[in-house]
Amino acid sequence: MGSIGFVLTLGALAGVSAMAIDICIPALPEIARALGSSPDAGAALVTGYLLGYGPGQLFWGPLSDRYGRVGPLYIAVAGFLAASIACALADSLEFLIYMRFVQGLTGGGAPAIARAIARDQGGGPETAKLISTMTIIIGGAPLVAPTLGSGLLTLGHWRWTFGFLVLFGLFLLAGIYLFLGQRKRRARREAVTVGAYARSALPLFRASDFLLGIGISSSIFCGYAAFLAVGATVALARYAVSPGAFGPLFSIAAIAFIFGSAAARQSLKRFHRRRLLLGGAIVAVVAGVGLAAINASQPPLVGLWVLICLYIFSFGLLVPTATAMALEPAGLNAGLASSIIGTVQILAGALSSKLVVLGVLGDSYRSLCLIMAASTAAALVFALLSWRRS
Repeated sequence: MGSIGFVLTLGALAGVSAMAIDICIPALPEIARALGSSPDAGAALVTGYLLGYGPGQLFWGPLSDRYGRVGPLYIAVAGFLAASIACALADSLEFLIYMRFVQGLTGGGAPAIARAIARDQGGGPETAKLISTMTIIIGGAPLVAPTLGSGLLTLGHWRWTFGFLVLFGLFLLAGIYLFLGQRKRRARREAVTVGAYARSALPLFRASDFLLGIGISSSIFCGYAAFLAVGATVALARYAVSPGAFGPLFSIAAIAFIFGSAAARQSLKRFHRRRLLLGGAIVAVVAGVGLAAINASQPPLVGLWVLICLYIFSFGLLVPTATAMALEPAGLNAGLASSIIGTVQILAGALSSKLVVLGVLGDSYRSLCLIMAASTAAALVFALLSWRRS
C-alpha cells in the first residue's frame, strides 16, 4: 500500500464516474440545445450514465472474485474507452443517452474492482484509510473536471469533453499496466453463476455493518446525485451563472469534498468509525435543515452555496467511512460486496436525480433543496442505528 503509483491508480479508477459525470455538467444545457432538445433534457445524460453504472457493477465485482482483479479491470476500462469515443461522435440526444448508459455500464468496473483491491489489503482501519485516500484523489475529479469542462466548452465544442474522457481511459490503462499488473489474486474455482452469487451474497445481507454502511452511503449519495443532475441548471436559471463560470463555482464544492475525505482519514486515527459516522451525519443534518428552510425562497447565491458545500463536506466524510464498514464482512467476496455497495448507491442516486428532473417536489431548485434535506435525515437514522450497535 506504500506505492504512490498504486494508490494514485486506485484513486483514479475509483474516480472514473466522478470524472465522466462532472466534466459534462457545465455542458449539459448546451449539449441538449445542440442536439435539438430543451436545456433541462441534458440532465438525462447524468441519469443515463448512472442507470448503466449501478447494475454494471454487479457484473464486474463478482467477475474479479472469480478470475482475479486485473483481467476484468482491463476489459472494463477498454469498454469505457470505446463508449467515450462513441459519445464524442453522437449525432442525436437519444443515441448519446444510450452510449452514456454503455459508458456507465463499463465504467462501473473500475471503482467496483478498485474498492475490492482496497479490501484485499486486509480490512479494518488500514482499508478505511486507503479508501479515504482514494476518496481524496476522487475529489480531484469534481475539482478539476467541471473547470476543465467549462474551458473546453468555451474554447471549442462540447464533443471535446468526451474526447478528454478518451484520453483519461488511455491513462487508466497505462496505470493498470504499470502499477496493478503484477498484483495477482488467486482465481476462485466456483463457476460464475446466479446460484454462486446468491450463496456468496447471503452472508453479507446478514451482516449489520454491510447493511448499515450501504444505508449511510446511499442516503447521502442521493442528495449529491440530485445536485449533479440540476446544479448547473439551477445556477443558470436562478442566478444567471454562465456555463463557463459554473465550473469554478462547482470547484468550491469539490474542495469541501476533499476536506471532508481528508478529515475522515485523519479522524480514523483517533476515533472509532461509528463515532465518525454519527458526527458526519449530524453535520449533514445541519446542512439539510438549512436547505429545507430555504426551499420556498431564493437566498443569495453565497448562502445557497455555503449549505451545499457543508452537505458535500459531510458527503466526503461519510462515504469512505461507510464504504469501508460495509466491506469489512466481505472477506474473499470483496468484489461482490463492492458491486452491491456501488449498485445500491448509484440506483438510489439515479432515482433522486430522476425525481428532481421530473420536478416531483416543485421546480428544480425546490426539488434539489428538499431531496438533499431528506437525504441527510435518512443518513442520520442509519448512523444512529450503527451507533446503537457499538
